[in-house]
Amino acid sequence: MKFGQNRLNFEYMTVKKTAKAVTKFFETKRGTFEGLQEASFMRSEKYLMDLLKEETKSISYPIPPFVPLLLIWIFVLLFPLATFLDPSVITSPKINAKGVVGFYVPFCTTTLIFFLNQKFLVPSCIFKKHYIPFVIHNALLVIGAIFVREVAFFLIERNPGEGITYFFTSYCFSNMKGGHFSFITVILFSILVGFVCGISVLYNIVLRHTLRAFVQREQKNKSLQYELDFLKNQLSPHFLFNTLNNISALIQFDPKRAEESMAKLSKLLRVMLYQTSDSTIPIKEEIDILEKYADLERLRLDPSYKLEFTTDLETEDFQIAPLIAMPLVENAIKHSVNPDGPSFARIKIVQKGNIVEFFTENSNFPRKKKSNEGGLGLATFKKRLDLLYSERYEYKTEVVDNTYKASLTIVTDQAVRASD
Repeated sequence: MKFGQNRLNFEYMTVKKTAKAVTKFFETKRGTFEGLQEASFMRSEKYLMDLLKEETKSISYPIPPFVPLLLIWIFVLLFPLATFLDPSVITSPKINAKGVVGFYVPFCTTTLIFFLNQKFLVPSCIFKKHYIPFVIHNALLVIGAIFVREVAFFLIERNPGEGITYFFTSYCFSNMKGGHFSFITVILFSILVGFVCGISVLYNIVLRHTLRAFVQREQKNKSLQYELDFLKNQLSPHFLFNTLNNISALIQFDPKRAEESMAKLSKLLRVMLYQTSDSTIPIKEEIDILEKYADLERLRLDPSYKLEFTTDLETEDFQIAPLIAMPLVENAIKHSVNPDGPSFARIKIVQKGNIVEFFTENSNFPRKKKSNEGGLGLATFKKRLDLLYSERYEYKTEVVDNTYKASLTIVTDQAVRASD
């Protein structure tokens, strides 16, 4: 009986330890995921805010945006003077000045504290869970505000010959015993600042949630628009026309090859229409699409044209945005054909860890550039990279010894998630 009871206790403790371990594991995963979400949000927020700033620069306002705000502040600051300067209420100029200082100094310092909290302290301390520095900074602000108030009163009330030494040795201590400076003043002002800090925190939370919803909505809208532009410019009608003509010619003397080419074209178009709706696809599928595109381009090229396609993958299931490298491959083949000399294109894809690199090299020769060539497609390509991999990609091009080289390096967060 005792042995059975001990066994039950042992099993209970084992289950309890396992439950704690599982709970800790999921808490760690949740924290990691929230951190990744926050980092992703900050990148998207920065990108969209920069984009909105660029768009608002082109807007012309009949009245500058700061003018209404300036008029409101002038009204708020001047309105109390109607009371302070009324002879029927306050007749002594000295009391009148003290009344103005007694209102404006706390008002201005409290407004400044709210601004500093809203702009700096709440985002850098509260949202990052640094609560002690937040309290220390606000305590210093309270001390500074009270000090400014006392200096202002001293400048009004001082007699000739009373300087800075008198202020620190006699004036402050005399006011502590019943003047306008007391511990009650400190406590009341601290409560006021605490209330202001609470409003600032709530304001930042509401603003942050509103901005997050705006970023997500704008990201979705711009993603859809970029996808439409991307699909519209990805495969030109000229490419389809040439490919179909080449397949039509193949039917006459090589039906089997024509059938294979039609199947490749069918899959390529199917991917263009349907698979690009997915946010990511395995890099193996991306390479398969690029190879099929290159095979279809070979139909129109001279047999002497050299097209090399090499890959070096660490993980075939590595996720990448669909058709992200298609513009590089398309441009490498399209602009490498030289009717008067040797032509070539080399394409290489390397993936290791959370980094994938696309390299293209092709023969380069002088030719006239059409006015409508390459502008929209390249702009869409870069916009798509900015949206999907903001600040996590590098795109470079150069011409070396009549060879045009392009490289695209993308860093993803897949390896980080897998290792946690």
